[in-house]
Amino acid sequence: MRTITSEVLKYRADHRLERSFRSGVSLHSHTMHSREYLSRLPIYIKRLPIISSIAEREVGKMHMYGGTIVNFRRAFWTPPLSPREALALEAQQIESMLGLRALVSLTDHDNIEAGMHLQVVPETSGTPVSVEWSAPYFDTCFHIGVHNLPRESAPAWMAEFAKHTANPDPERLRKLLHDLQSLPATLVVLNHPFWSAEGVAPKEQHVHVVRFLQEFGNVIHALEINGLRSRTENRMVVELGKAFNLPLISGGDRHGCEPNATLNLTAAGTFDEFVEEIRRDRYSSILLMPQYFEPLKLRLFAEAWHILAEAPGEFGRRNWTARVFYITKEGDERPASMLWGEAGPPFMKRVHWALGLIANPWFRPAMRVAMLNSSEEGL
Repeated sequence: MRTITSEVLKYRADHRLERSFRSGVSLHSHTMHSREYLSRLPIYIKRLPIISSIAEREVGKMHMYGGTIVNFRRAFWTPPLSPREALALEAQQIESMLGLRALVSLTDHDNIEAGMHLQVVPETSGTPVSVEWSAPYFDTCFHIGVHNLPRESAPAWMAEFAKHTANPDPERLRKLLHDLQSLPATLVVLNHPFWSAEGVAPKEQHVHVVRFLQEFGNVIHALEINGLRSRTENRMVVELGKAFNLPLISGGDRHGCEPNATLNLTAAGTFDEFVEEIRRDRYSSILLMPQYFEPLKLRLFAEAWHILAEAPGEFGRRNWTARVFYITKEGDERPASMLWGEAGPPFMKRVHWALGLIANPWFRPAMRVAMLNSSEEGL
């Protein structure tokens, strides 16, 4: 059995990282090409003080006075940043705070447009073609980070992934994962393994994770320490890695405008070399950035605020109403601006104001104290 080294470091401004590492690696973040469906939104809204009361009151008014029934299952939003903007955000954190070369892998949900488009432009041609693949497995669905697909065959790989996602087939899943293993420069990561996309109970999800790794652990290259999951959950991933002799790897899971909270450090100068370091050498050095230690709930509030705030504006997506879509009964996808106009409904201004108040830098120290949770100590 090969020796695995997974070290976890905490960022310090006085670290001289360039003495030991050449590059910082940002894995698992999202761009405008990801679709985030809103079917679970009512559950999350109930957990948010102020926001929940505003939303419930206004949705009730829409139903009572306009006969409108809000069906969240027929709506989705897309992250505010374009591939170029997301790449610049991640690279800037690595270059300015770490003084290292930036290697960035953007992984949209079941979509490779970000990497494919960036490779066409000379200055970003080294960006890997990567994806977060939704892979159904029994009653759950695992999100598998597939980094650095060969550009020429990437569309064909996506077509095969889509077949399994649409019509789950255990034998197809087995073949796909084993075939990915034959691509020497491709990295396969099990993202946030204990998060259930299908709402499966935690104990049942744990059973599925163990079963999945018993079956496919030999073709999974690493388990993700996720920058937007709880530290309690990440500690469970650490134990999972020990149990299955798998390296740990970073994955920020950024959807908004906060750069990834977990990064990898490497002596590699290219993404291919970094993949070799994980796959062959089984060595991974993870760096936890300062934002990782902020209360998770506060960070999620800030992300929600960014989602509703004005974006840099590439491709006419400056306003949130151009980034939220609803699906008509006929199956057409329409931006929210067609329903409410560019400004959106009046009550969304109040929601955005409340989120902005919580995310305001002047109030963050007080909110940080209010949201601190002792269970978040440690990793």
